[in-house]
Amino acid sequence: MRILLANHTSRFSGAEVSLLRLIEGLQPDHDLAVACPAGGMLTEAIERIGLDRYELPNIDISLRLHPLHTSRGLLQLASASRALARAAKHFRAEVIHANTIRTGLLAASPLRSRVPVVVRAHEHPPATPVGRSVRAVIVHSAGAVAAVSDYTTRHFNEGLRQPAAMRVYNSIDHRRLDPARVAPAPLRREFGIPPGASLLGEIAQITPWKNQETAVRALALLRRAGVNAHLMIVGEVAFAGKRVRYDNQAYLASLERLVRALGIADAVHFAGQRQDIPAVLGALDLSLLPSWEEPFGLATVESMAMGTPPLVSSVGAGPELVVDGVSGRVLPPRQAGAWARAAQGLLRDRDGLARMARRARAAAEQYRDEIHAYEMVQVYEAAIRFGRSTARGAATSERRRVRGATGAPVAQRPAPG
Repeated sequence: MRILLANHTSRFSGAEVSLLRLIEGLQPDHDLAVACPAGGMLTEAIERIGLDRYELPNIDISLRLHPLHTSRGLLQLASASRALARAAKHFRAEVIHANTIRTGLLAASPLRSRVPVVVRAHEHPPATPVGRSVRAVIVHSAGAVAAVSDYTTRHFNEGLRQPAAMRVYNSIDHRRLDPARVAPAPLRREFGIPPGASLLGEIAQITPWKNQETAVRALALLRRAGVNAHLMIVGEVAFAGKRVRYDNQAYLASLERLVRALGIADAVHFAGQRQDIPAVLGALDLSLLPSWEEPFGLATVESMAMGTPPLVSSVGAGPELVVDGVSGRVLPPRQAGAWARAAQGLLRDRDGLARMARRARAAAEQYRDEIHAYEMVQVYEAAIRFGRSTARGAATSERRRVRGATGAPVAQRPAPG
């Protein structure tokens, strides 16, 4: 199969990590090319892999209406859409993998009658008039929508007369995330942390919905309770500017002020973006991801693979990945006291923590590249058949059939934990 994998940005976050893992799973059996803007970590990774790359113009359209930015964004969208159409024609693509909702908008108009499109939903559009309009365009134009979790699938489908999205989980690099091969990072020496201190960490882009604030407040409560613990905040502001949903630079500044106000500046370490995430995870006692509504949680699965028990939010996909009390803890996202008590209980029971680490590693085994690729190929094939369908009833039936197929892949996923 000739698959053109398209991404609206070359900046790097969870969606781009997922794309690279998918490429790893697809490469042995399919012809691949990538369409994305120049520059950035994604472009560099594609060049290292050696795939052909088609250049798209940069687009930074927001899903919020603005009298100036929306008009500019629509012009960028039209230009990028034409570039994507040219790339698909030149590559002779049989299907386009639109790796984000915004990329799905690029593929919506000029390609609809020519090349089937599969939209990868790493998040669900906001419940606003613009968000609902975007979803309507995607549902109307895409041959299929593959969401990253049951949580994201439910939210994408909410209010639709017929469900449009089906679930395909992301995968992780198990060779890179192997505690038998990866030595823990020397974080204590690097950041001046006492050898006996417990080490917690949150690995995520700096943005309010990742909720680093709860991790900071939980750390303050732990130390107030007499627990000698430190917190690593690993990540940077990945998205900034007037068109971004949150003022992420201001949020980072607010976190730094909060740390000083709580009197824990010597115990919270802003590590920025790092390339040694497996080694960082291996050095942590616990990882935290208290997001408001996590669509999937790559950091959670990576933490489990490294044998570092995760504490995750009860809102989002966390409960799909983690069995509470077995492979980690599932906690309410904005209640720092609950996070502090859970962390304290685990840190005091080292034997129980070790058992949880083993169960977490076993649970992470299901998120493999070959399963990810197999399920996506099932969706691609359905989209191609959908594109050939002439009757709406036949197309709807085809969508339902493949939805059942992807729910039971050739390698059955075990229950988490």
